[in-house]
Amino acid sequence: MRVAWIAFALAAALAVQTTLVEMVAGTGAPLDLVLMVVMVVAIVNGPRAGLWTGTVGGLLQDALSGGVVGMGGLAKTVVGYLGGQFAAQFMVTRLWHKALVFVGGSLLHAALFVGGYSLLFEDRVVVTQRDLLMQAAANTVVGLVVAVGLQTIPDEAERQRLRGRWPGGRHAE
Repeated sequence: MRVAWIAFALAAALAVQTTLVEMVAGTGAPLDLVLMVVMVVAIVNGPRAGLWTGTVGGLLQDALSGGVVGMGGLAKTVVGYLGGQFAAQFMVTRLWHKALVFVGGSLLHAALFVGGYSLLFEDRVVVTQRDLLMQAAANTVVGLVVAVGLQTIPDEAERQRLRGRWPGGRHAE
């Protein structure tokens, strides 16, 4: 069941990334929703799930974006694995811990992605520090909203079930 939810989350992130974010990107910081799904999966399910989610999500995003196929996949694979390892080793449970993982993952992804492109092409890839920090901040905010939502919804469903207002609760008929 987890695989189905991860596949759904990746599909939704890719759909939103390729349609809506492109329209809004000129007004603010560019978001990488696929990276946020990879990071959430890595934090919740560990390094192996982060690795595979990063590989699949990155390759699909590369194929849809028209860039070098594999560059985003490699960057997201490394970030998913390392994010999952960090979360497993240091028990990332608090909000600021998750924020640290999201910021670090966003900056590492940008370094790997831009570094890989600069190795492949002679044209220098110019990315300003402001752009990197804006993207890391935007990704962190979105990632935290998703992570808190994923944590809050099951907790609230359990409370409602115990009160009898949810199917399968004590007083449900």
